Amino acid sequence: MTGRTYKTGIAISIALIAAMPGAAAACELFHGVRVKMETGSYHATLNDVALKDTGVKLSSKNGSVSQSSYEYGLTEWLVPGQNIVKINYGGSAAEFAIFARCKGSYDDDHIVDTVSFTSPSSQRLSFEHLGPLEDIYLKADIAGDEGLLDAVKTLQDAARAGDVDTILRMHEPMIKEFGRRMGSTGGITSYLRSILTSHPAVVEEVLTVTPVMGGRVYQIFGPDGQPPISVSGKTDDGSFSWPGGVYWARFGDEWAVVAN
Repeated sequence: MTGRTYKTGIAISIALIAAMPGAAAACELFHGVRVKMETGSYHATLNDVALKDTGVKLSSKNGSVSQSSYEYGLTEWLVPGQNIVKINYGGSAAEFAIFARCKGSYDDDHIVDTVSFTSPSSQRLSFEHLGPLEDIYLKADIAGDEGLLDAVKTLQDAARAGDVDTILRMHEPMIKEFGRRMGSTGGITSYLRSILTSHPAVVEEVLTVTPVMGGRVYQIFGPDGQPPISVSGKTDDGSFSWPGGVYWARFGDEWAVVAN
């Protein structure tokens, strides 16, 4: 059995902004997933892209930290307007909710949509994103997957040959997106060049291609979630593992990696 409660995302978002003192100018709204799971496990996607559960445990009113309740923000793979979160749950007791909150606030939020589970099943939640989006994948073309596997082969051949310049060039949109979010691309470029030069890449031969984001992006994984290429090893700062060539998009006649 499952249950669902839904509130109109636009109405909730507007109400939340209006309720904040001086919020019309100050509130930068974001959404997130809140999880309360007594048993089992789950897999979630946002607009068909697998979500990484990086949840922060929630404290109760008496200050204790719940091991079954936590939340995480949705800041990537957003689209303008309606966004869909799909939950595949295996267990007997869980609740999932989408919350809306002003950035920088931790106590004042509104629940936009909720679902509950008492047995294994799949459900979906939705919310409306109202603010501007600058993510580079939104500039990609929706034009089918012709030429994608050729591009993946070029990347893998470069990894086998140790052609770092080609690997970095094919990851240029991802590097630019990192720079937009962090303020500079110098650090990530130097880091990638360093690990790709000093450690051999592993190439996954068996790959599955899946369209996500309405066909604007394609995700590529091996049978056990392996990326098309990967590099791992140790540095003076500890061990590392870097996946490459996972999320692809087409810009004109050229395919490139937008995220890993």
